[in-house]
Amino acid sequence: MALDLQTLLEGAPAYGVVDARDGVVLFGRPGHEAEFEALAAEALDASGDDFEVIVLTDAAERCDRLFVAPVAEHKSFNPD
Repeated sequence: MALDLQTLLEGAPAYGVVDARDGVVLFGRPGHEAEFEALAAEALDASGDDFEVIVLTDAAERCDRLFVAPVAEHKSFNPD
């Protein structure tokens, strides 16, 4: 099953979702570090046309948050 933006926004036991300006922040829940890191890798692989992902790390350089931003729709015409 391919990971998409809607799936990420639903949250899961391994992570929560917080609204942020121009996107959302996914944060790992304590005790689910390995699952969150696997999700981060999958989200990075799936990013592209629909959304972009920025990995945020803690002081030990472990991924503990992801910033996910939807890609703006490209207009097929110039409205001006």
